Amino acid sequence: MEHQAITILRYISLLQRNTRRYFDLMLEQDQIGSGQQFFLLRIFENDGISMQDLARLGSFDKGTVTRAVQKLVIEGYVRTEADPQDKRVRHIYLTERARPLIDHVYQIRDYWTEALTRGLREEEKQRLLGALRDMAERSSAMLEALSGGETDPAFPLS
Repeated sequence: MEHQAITILRYISLLQRNTRRYFDLMLEQDQIGSGQQFFLLRIFENDGISMQDLARLGSFDKGTVTRAVQKLVIEGYVRTEADPQDKRVRHIYLTERARPLIDHVYQIRDYWTEALTRGLREEEKQRLLGALRDMAERSSAMLEALSGGETDPAFPLS
């Protein structure tokens, strides 16, 4: 069982690294990389989102969000505005320059997903998606519990 867990994590890690490299290569001409595409799509889907809500949405720390948004601002894909009621809060909006890029990013993402799942039957894809979603939710719950000082009863840390 121990070796199986290591193999699962190895494959997840390899997929994640390869996906980052793929997005970096495909978005190079747009002057953004894999790190910014996630934020660009979330801003598109939630125009006017605050920096704090964007961090929460992706389980990112504030520094990561700030760096990604700054890069998108520099490239002219988003703009930020202070909240009229609370000047500490910054809202993020897509610019017109970003609109064509959004379609391109979705196409890249769809192609990559299709390439990775080619040969799998639809029920296999759905089962895989469900398993990955469950693993992601469990990992988030475990980290939240550990951050709150709890330990996971299934895996004692001592």
